[in-house]
Amino acid sequence: MIFLNKQMTIRLITAYFCLAAGLTLSTASWGNTAGVFPPVVNEGHRSMQYRITIDPDSGAWGTRLHYQQSLDDSVMLRGIIHGSKNALGHSTFDFAQAELFWDLGDDSDKFRHGFRFDARVQNRSKPSLFSANYGARYQFNDRWHGRVAILNTRAFGGDADNDIRLQARALIGFRATSTLSLNVEHYSQLGKLEHIAAWNEQRHQFGPSFNFRIDPGWTVYGGVLSSLNDRSPDVVYRLWLTKAF
Repeated sequence: MIFLNKQMTIRLITAYFCLAAGLTLSTASWGNTAGVFPPVVNEGHRSMQYRITIDPDSGAWGTRLHYQQSLDDSVMLRGIIHGSKNALGHSTFDFAQAELFWDLGDDSDKFRHGFRFDARVQNRSKPSLFSANYGARYQFNDRWHGRVAILNTRAFGGDADNDIRLQARALIGFRATSTLSLNVEHYSQLGKLEHIAAWNEQRHQFGPSFNFRIDPGWTVYGGVLSSLNDRSPDVVYRLWLTKAF
């Protein structure tokens, strides 16, 4: 068994992140501050998280702040505010969102699954959104786990249509040490539920990431996403900072 001290762990993260930036495919990704949500609720959990995503080619970025708190061992609430700056340098408040997590599993289960329901109010007279999402997680062994999430979103009010739009997300994670996890993630926007778009009309992003607990209660996440077709920016860098209470 290999044991890594803190300095070795930081070096491993740096090398991993630099290698990821060099290996990710370059083609065109939208500012993605989303994650592959785990369908797991822990009683007594409270945390706050800041996320920022940067498109180095255009200088555009997206940022969000959220707070979440569990009500018991199966239900958790989250509140989000999101802003961004476009390639022209214009900053804006994008939306506020409320989320409810419903964990259907038990702590001892290798397979965990549950739902997340989202209600979003957008800026600039854009229609409001409601999503009913399903997430699953499987613990292969002490080090490896996988997650998938399916998101179904419908718009309401304003210029909303009646279409339900489908997204899919996936993650494979490896626990390298007690404080460091390495991941590979995939995000896709597939189009309308009743008519899935052709590949060149969908949006797909893929890339590596890491989670590192820098101190009890503090965790940092870093990642790189690259576009798998021409519908998203070439490469996007992501950084999250989480404080658990």
